[in-house]
Amino acid sequence: MLLSRGYGWSNIEHTVPNTPQTKYRIGSITKGFTAMAVLQLQEQGLLSVLEPIRNYIPDFPKGDQITIHHLLTHTSGIPDFVKFPDYWTRIMRLPSTLDQTIDLFKNLPLEFIPGERFSYCTSSYILLTKMIERLSKQSYASFLNRYIFGPLKMNDTGVDDGRTIVHNLASGYSVWKEIIHTEHMDMSIPVGGYGLYSTVEDLYRWDQALYTNKLVSYESLQSMFTPHLENYGYGWAVQQLEIGNKYHTCISHYGDINGFCGNILRFVNDNLTVIILSNLNITPVTWIGKNLVRLFFGVPISFPEVTTSIDLNESVVKRIIGIYQIENSERKITITYEGGQLYLSVTKMHGAPFQYPIHPVSVTEDYIQFRTEYIDETLVFNINKTPIQLMYREMDQTHIAFHLS
Repeated sequence: MLLSRGYGWSNIEHTVPNTPQTKYRIGSITKGFTAMAVLQLQEQGLLSVLEPIRNYIPDFPKGDQITIHHLLTHTSGIPDFVKFPDYWTRIMRLPSTLDQTIDLFKNLPLEFIPGERFSYCTSSYILLTKMIERLSKQSYASFLNRYIFGPLKMNDTGVDDGRTIVHNLASGYSVWKEIIHTEHMDMSIPVGGYGLYSTVEDLYRWDQALYTNKLVSYESLQSMFTPHLENYGYGWAVQQLEIGNKYHTCISHYGDINGFCGNILRFVNDNLTVIILSNLNITPVTWIGKNLVRLFFGVPISFPEVTTSIDLNESVVKRIIGIYQIENSERKITITYEGGQLYLSVTKMHGAPFQYPIHPVSVTEDYIQFRTEYIDETLVFNINKTPIQLMYREMDQTHIAFHLS
């Protein structure tokens, strides 16, 4: 193990530091465990991933058209409830049984013919959770404890129900002008879609087990890591990533849930694994992870420059505040000025809203460049274009936006 370390605070208000033993909610990294449970049930002779789900959940509409394989690979066509307009404002905040969560999407029409295309869908993994419980005749948590966490001695991993006290579980934070407590998420909802907690050290145990047949046969592991549409296998993304001038096979999964985000990147032909977990949900964990990989392979990386904020005159500030429409997107960016400070407001994954300070670092006749606080992003305003054009860099992506008001 080359590096195992905690940074910052597990709990800010009580100044409890993060350590490698700190537990974090891991969001959709959970999906790999759910997929493993399904393959274990298949090896127990209780299901076949190629069969329609009506054989296991008879009352699900169009269950004769959808296979377990479709659920595992996000090709089912079932609407994803976390993308519903009221997910952020209502759904995620209220207690829900597994059946009540399924009822949110159960009777909606399919978005496409199953198997026709890929569309990332947590609803599918909620259905898989139901299937695991029905076939095993035990709760999802009990099944994972018995068949995965116990055998691997993953003693710091479990299903977070939001009620049971979990010792050493980090508090989750977000950003609205400053670091704040994250919005409430009722943990009765995520379960097998995005409901686990773990530590970096336990996830390393999980990673190492996936090189062996301790949990399932090598044949089942091969099916898990075989990429289908959009390079997605069973609960894992399987990609060829270019690092320097060479391509490396990377089996990975990103996860986020209110107040937390994380990524596990497994370079299986290089015996390299990078696991990043954070309890600040705006942390660029994928960007950090890929830069650590570049360091491992001796590829130069660039670090954010240390810059000093400069002053802007009031007339310039008045020109750039307002709403900007991101090109080819429904997302908007809002620039506000409050108490002598400029702020960027923007939504990110699942429509989660963020607002954080921006600081001017460079001014020319045509351009004003800003750096953001809390996260490495830049904004460049072309103030002599009509309307004003904004180039907004979010990690590895740059968006073009135009001033609306």
